[in-house]
Amino acid sequence: MAEIYLIRHGETDYNLRKIVQGGGIDSDLNDTGRSQGKAFHDLYGDLKFDKIYCTSLKRTRQTLAPFAAQGAVIEALPELDEFGWGIFEGVEGNPEIELEFERILAAWRGGDFHARVHQGESPVEAWDRAAPGIARVMRDTPADGKVLICSHGRIMRVVLAQLSGYGLGHMDLFPHQNTALNLLSFNPRGRFRIHKLNDVSHLK
Repeated sequence: MAEIYLIRHGETDYNLRKIVQGGGIDSDLNDTGRSQGKAFHDLYGDLKFDKIYCTSLKRTRQTLAPFAAQGAVIEALPELDEFGWGIFEGVEGNPEIELEFERILAAWRGGDFHARVHQGESPVEAWDRAAPGIARVMRDTPADGKVLICSHGRIMRVVLAQLSGYGLGHMDLFPHQNTALNLLSFNPRGRFRIHKLNDVSHLK
């Protein structure tokens, strides 16, 4: 079976300050984030990946920089850019934002997957965007191949919820830390299995 190593990018100062980034904020890794990327490479750099993907946001490419330094070709997979958080992006936390955020999360937990922040994206829209990217990865991966994808927290929740079969109502089952690994396998019929979830053993 083919394997997908799906990781979140390393830490940025926005993460450190708990400011929402979203798909509209193209932030750099901080020193911790670069160290996290190196730690992931130290553990997994010897694996023979058939393809390595980042998104169009530079924090994912910077996380994979140690692989590029060894000569790996990093391909863009913009379909897995971070979730669109609209007016939340880049804004310091405040009671009004926190209240709206809780309202949106409650709507999703209640099954309204078309709910969105003003100028933002809904889970349905995010999955419709991400699905062709996943299909491309599946199509281009050998039957027994390995691919590495560096992406972002919320879009990973969307993707993992859908690929696991739990559905968008269970996005909360999929936590994410910086450079955490989610290891999945899939067969030619498109059936996925999760082997590791939010694994940060490389950081220890």
